[in-house]
Amino acid sequence: MKTMTIRNIPDDVAAGLAARARETGRSMNATVVEALTDAFGEKRQKPKNDFSEFVGTMSAEDAEAIKREIEEAFEKVEEDEYKPWLYVAEGEK
Repeated sequence: MKTMTIRNIPDDVAAGLAARARETGRSMNATVVEALTDAFGEKRQKPKNDFSEFVGTMSAEDAEAIKREIEEAFEKVEEDEYKPWLYVAEGEK
């Protein structure tokens, strides 16, 4: 393991680290090591570009309501949306 000396830590960062150390009952060193490990450690999870963190967070009732809304939206065709195509098709006959 390496030993490091870190200088010129911004006051707000130092205050945040001190507050976290107090809240968790850990030393400042342990708190800094944990923060650095979370940010740069080998076990760090890469950011995901998907919605996997939200999977399973919706109630079954809400999921069913959204599914019904989507199905109804795709079943509904507004007359104004298909009329111009209808006229073109009739005129080509």
